[in-house]
Amino acid sequence: MTFSELRRSVLDADLCASCGACAAVCPENVLTIGPDQTVPLAAPGLTDGTCGTCTLCTDVCPGRDTGVPASERRVFGRTRTAEERWTGIFRHSYRARAGAPAVHGAASAGGAATALLVAALEQGRIDAALVVGRDPERPWVPMARLADTPEQIIACAQASYCITPNLQVLRDAPYERIGMVGLACQIEAVQKMRNLPVPPPVAERIVLTLEIGCASNTRREGTEHLIEGRLGLPLVDVTGMKYRAGTYPGEFTVRDREGAEHALPFHELVLEFKNFKTFRCLACPDWWSGLADISIADGDPNIFRTSREGERTDKASAVLTRTAEGQALLDAAVADGSLLVTEEVFLPEESLGLQRKRHRYASYARDRAGEIPTSPVAEEEAVDTLEDGELIELMSRNP
Repeated sequence: MTFSELRRSVLDADLCASCGACAAVCPENVLTIGPDQTVPLAAPGLTDGTCGTCTLCTDVCPGRDTGVPASERRVFGRTRTAEERWTGIFRHSYRARAGAPAVHGAASAGGAATALLVAALEQGRIDAALVVGRDPERPWVPMARLADTPEQIIACAQASYCITPNLQVLRDAPYERIGMVGLACQIEAVQKMRNLPVPPPVAERIVLTLEIGCASNTRREGTEHLIEGRLGLPLVDVTGMKYRAGTYPGEFTVRDREGAEHALPFHELVLEFKNFKTFRCLACPDWWSGLADISIADGDPNIFRTSREGERTDKASAVLTRTAEGQALLDAAVADGSLLVTEEVFLPEESLGLQRKRHRYASYARDRAGEIPTSPVAEEEAVDTLEDGELIELMSRNP
């Protein structure tokens, strides 16, 4: 089996998750995902996709098979129950915020992911963190990077609502212990690496995994549409950009060459981005993979409503610890003041992002079974599905 099989079963079926795992593990370095691509390309000369007998690219790909049940059995000794369908297996759930004002101020929400990565670095648990920054020449373009100082991690604290094939950066990483923050598909790919009889070297270097809840990711064209189509700015005039700048929940903010800032409220992003999704993102079965050491989401279950109604609320994160390593890091971060937490139950039914994914996946499972990734539980996705816009409005009405 070769790249031709990955192309047939995943790429041609529009199931590429754009995680970068295939490029990260390719022993011959014949797969790459360039800065203006979201899917892997084979090296010139491999026109038929034949690159040998290695099967690593298909083995680790989460596009069609997320591998969640097998990973859960290895990590937790069991698979999740039907009741755990949308939370996964976890130890404790918290409401959290970064203790350091610089971290809390830089973050989109509570800054838990940034605070935990900084704590892990300062405590000597990791040598570097895999995060998402911005291309210095094209600030609207996301760029995965390995940050090895607290300042570099904090500079990448803002959420990125744009597809980024993070994992391929790990291929040539000069660090032995890496902590990463990623989305469900990226964490699933890492765990599929670890499931192999002989995990690739990349997997052995990842010693800490944090994941962010994801309703669906967005193609870069969505961000470019906001800048050019909504704000009327040529891309060449952009010198800075943040998806959620300013007072919580933040605004999509772009700075031009004159230093002027142009902004759109966050709730408009939610609606605009609906037109810039990939099939794999829309058909994704997971809000969280449930396989990371720690899972994190915005502490506000309905950012859309908060933004549209002009409500004011404290910036916070919802945090679920899953592994002993994740719990130990969180406890240490709390002890040294990096993270401030209170125990709080996470309620899937109140999360707009999670419910959007739940309804969307149930609809795809009903209408396109066999064409989409399978659910982490065997039971049918039994839900009276609502169209996305209808669900958003229903859940965003003021009480």
